[in-house]
Amino acid sequence: MSFYNNLIINSLVASTAIAALATGVASPAGAAPLETPAEAPEAAAAEAAQDAIGAEILVTARRREERAQDVPIALNVVGAETLERSGAYTLGQVQQLVPSLQVFSFNPRNTNINIRGLGSNIAFTSDGLENGVGVYVDQVYYGRVGLSQFDLVDLERIEVLRGPQGTLFGKNTTAGAISISSRAPSFDPEFSGEATLGDHGYHQVRGSASAPLIADKLAARISIADTHRDGFIDNVTTGSKAQDYDNFSVRGQLLAKPTDTLAIRLIGDFARQRLNCCIGVVTALFDTFDNGTPIANSFRQRAARAGYTPLPIDPFARKTDADGHYQANMKSYGVSGQIDWDLGPVALTSITAWRRWIWNPANDGDSIGLPIITLAEQANRQRQFSQELRIASTGTNLIDYVAGLYYFDQTVNGYGATGYGSAAPDWFLPAAAVPSVVSQAALNGFIARSTSTPSIKSYAAFAQGTWHASEALSVTAGLRFTHEDKDGRYTQTQTEGVDLSTLPDQLAGAAQAIRNSFNPDLDFTAKL
Repeated sequence: MSFYNNLIINSLVASTAIAALATGVASPAGAAPLETPAEAPEAAAAEAAQDAIGAEILVTARRREERAQDVPIALNVVGAETLERSGAYTLGQVQQLVPSLQVFSFNPRNTNINIRGLGSNIAFTSDGLENGVGVYVDQVYYGRVGLSQFDLVDLERIEVLRGPQGTLFGKNTTAGAISISSRAPSFDPEFSGEATLGDHGYHQVRGSASAPLIADKLAARISIADTHRDGFIDNVTTGSKAQDYDNFSVRGQLLAKPTDTLAIRLIGDFARQRLNCCIGVVTALFDTFDNGTPIANSFRQRAARAGYTPLPIDPFARKTDADGHYQANMKSYGVSGQIDWDLGPVALTSITAWRRWIWNPANDGDSIGLPIITLAEQANRQRQFSQELRIASTGTNLIDYVAGLYYFDQTVNGYGATGYGSAAPDWFLPAAAVPSVVSQAALNGFIARSTSTPSIKSYAAFAQGTWHASEALSVTAGLRFTHEDKDGRYTQTQTEGVDLSTLPDQLAGAAQAIRNSFNPDLDFTAKL
């Protein structure tokens, strides 16, 4: 097994401590993970449980601060200390600390989160549909799961809530919710930093600082994280490494308390990810079905026609001969403002947020050293705006309640491309079945491009109340109303390739039919 031997250096307010050599594994989202010791998740979970014994864990699962022990919701809480001790800095690693949480990620766009096995099918990713598990960062709903696939920076806690949460959260979350809370600015000076070094060129620097700007009235906080790891798959064609990891995140905050009953929190963040990722490695070849029937036009037969000799099948060699360009690059940034006003018997909360997500992938669609599928990508340009207003009872009452109004507006502009290279005609259409002149004209250099524009406008009202009938009995009930308008348009156009009008009509018709069977011209709209 390959492990990172990390040297961790921590510096806190007025002291500096150099930690002993520790062993850890980085498993960033969007890249194939390295092997992880089987005992690590259990040890971290046990440590988290031990931390909870005798400790008072405060959560906001019911949109008010209260002890976790008093919340009648199936939830798990991972605190800042547990995150730091376990070395977890992505949601993919947090799942090792939380039972029933599953994060599946081929890449940031093709990421799904399930709780108790419910959420979304990893094989089905649609830009027009939301995930069944809602992700909230500082009470802001993230419309695309890819927005959460950056390093987790300077966190206070992560709450994983199981089951429907629609009567408490603005956006309906049928399978559960993940609520991530970052550390707020402090009116006492704070500084923390951590540097980690490891093999495979791994290094990570994380730091945060907070200080008052105006005593007891205005404080600021800034948090930065930079993580890099070299790739661990050798590309013998290009001489480069694949499946590397390079993330940078920064978050700035201002906290104003003009009075004892009013707090205003402004947050701005930016994150960038650049990966030479993701490429597949052939792990097995099959020439027959289970019943012994030969597979027609099998991989070996296609490779032989192309005169191509694939790499020896050995997944542990971690080698690829992919000849196309691949990348998994994205950016995310946004701002949010939260106003909390304590009016005595009730508290008012307003949360306004705007976010942007830019996803720029590229793929070698065939993952081998032949120019077959040279383009296979779906880029996204997502933007969202949300507004939430809540009122909640304070203190201890016969009936505790929370109610709110919510608005969410999202548009995801998609840009797809599928392209075929010089090896595609013979690979897909052997000369015995289709004349070479036809298949070459149809596929060699053929590119189809697509656009999609799914959008959603969501309006919701929600409320939940708890009647404390006695010290031993409490009854909770909730209501929710949601109205959503969804619409979108999808187009696909054959944009590049041999000009078929230069061929005789019969051959041109046959070539066009082949193109239509691969990537036809499409244009349709949908509305809910």
